[in-house]
Amino acid sequence: MVPIVADKTHDRKEQIIKTAMQLFAVKGSSSTSMQEIAELCGISKGSLYLVFKSKEELENSIYIYCFRMIREPLEREEQAIRRSPREKLRNQIEILLVHVYELREFLQRQIQDYLGQGVTQAPDWLRKSNGPLLGLFRSKLEEIYGKEALAYTGDVGLLAWGMLHASVMALFQQETPISIPRLADYLMDMLDIVVSGLTARRPEPLFSAVMMESWLLNHESNAQQSPLQLIKAMKTLLGTAEAEPDHDEEALESLDVMENEMLMPHPRKAIIKGMLLNLREVPLLQKELAELERLISPYLQQACYFR
Repeated sequence: MVPIVADKTHDRKEQIIKTAMQLFAVKGSSSTSMQEIAELCGISKGSLYLVFKSKEELENSIYIYCFRMIREPLEREEQAIRRSPREKLRNQIEILLVHVYELREFLQRQIQDYLGQGVTQAPDWLRKSNGPLLGLFRSKLEEIYGKEALAYTGDVGLLAWGMLHASVMALFQQETPISIPRLADYLMDMLDIVVSGLTARRPEPLFSAVMMESWLLNHESNAQQSPLQLIKAMKTLLGTAEAEPDHDEEALESLDVMENEMLMPHPRKAIIKGMLLNLREVPLLQKELAELERLISPYLQQACYFR
């Protein structure tokens, strides 16, 4: 009997979520009461609060529901065996655009509500997804275009996000005479052109890998440390611990050099390796050094692309 009860609870939650989305699309969440949602669902307000303890909880559940509705078909496409990485990404773009288009009335109204309330920060669950999304995009670039493209993860990601955002805004205009499959083809072709141009000309990245990691860490909660954060923590540890003055000064100098190098558009591999070697002589920092070497390894790979 437990699975049946669980299924009924799940169905009730989904019914409430879909009903609330309908009302939010017409009136906006701020102008829709829990009483109205309960009446349209055919249940009492008390029964509604047994499922969702507050309107805020219901709103968060709606966003998670929409996110999962899009994520699941994207994951299925990722598991497709007979398609190339490029074909998968192109199809995933189309899937994303189709679902956003289906949700356009709800999303447009929510955007209006957010702007009206002066909300400028995304929900926690969405901000926490930024790190995994960056990692996924990085792996996609390598699969489709090779390791040479990894140095431009930030630059290409920014351009791709801008093109995708503009495409979504165009789809929100119902008179837009562009088919979604054609739009997905166009976006994929533009991505090809951007990456091939960057890897052929090899300019310095505008947004280095370190800058991207730091940006994400400033917008996520409970995220792992970035190399720059760990370097600062190691400096603090040296400053508070008792150590030989000369040894301590040399370690701080090595950390300063590494910190400055990591802030460069493409860090020099030899400099970083030399500073890491110097720090291996400091017993106090061995635990932090092991973690720093792990975090820095992607940037050492990036550095070799410009040799």
